[in-house]
Amino acid sequence: MFDTAETLAATFGHYADNPQRIESFYKFRYDLFVQTLGWKLDVTGNREIDQFDHDYAEYCVVSENDSIIAGFRAIRSDHNYLAAEIFPHLATTKPYPRRADVWEISRFGIAPHLASTDLAKINYSLMMRFAQHRNATALVALADLVYERYLRTLSISTRRYGPPQVIGTDRSGRKLRCVAGEIPLLDQAPGKLESLIGYTEQMELEDATLVLGRRAISA
Repeated sequence: MFDTAETLAATFGHYADNPQRIESFYKFRYDLFVQTLGWKLDVTGNREIDQFDHDYAEYCVVSENDSIIAGFRAIRSDHNYLAAEIFPHLATTKPYPRRADVWEISRFGIAPHLASTDLAKINYSLMMRFAQHRNATALVALADLVYERYLRTLSISTRRYGPPQVIGTDRSGRKLRCVAGEIPLLDQAPGKLESLIGYTEQMELEDATLVLGRRAISA
């Protein structure tokens, strides 16, 4: 188990920038979402991969000693993205965006054995750092209500596109209830995003897509 964010490393990039690392992330997603959580998702062997793992998708992969423990996928909303294509019916009060300055975050996850640690906060901090360097004005997501409440504990405000709905069941028959919405980055209370971003200030970051400049840094 890690002690602080400084013991971890995060990599941003497309599949083509680091195929081996992203393949490992697909395996991590399979272990987490399919094997552990029981979601009914497309799999190829021991990899969870879908039609949105396309050339425009970017990834954040968080590791400790080369073992992947967290991460997420990011897709600019003027490209095809999961929420808008698969769950259009969830946007009943506000349409999904199709803009270059708005990104969807999906496949956001952390290793189950680290659920009681600050790893979720670290993953959210990295998500905000990614958004900052992409000059994003909002982040779109399908969110479990638990994560929506967690963001409130971090004083990060969200905006729903409609009420929560059941989007399916897991292998045990438990209903999966989610809400579609966004984090409006320009509408956050002063200092809240900066505080969250600062949580990973000393973490080692590497960006292969020039988000941070094709170099490893302690940002």
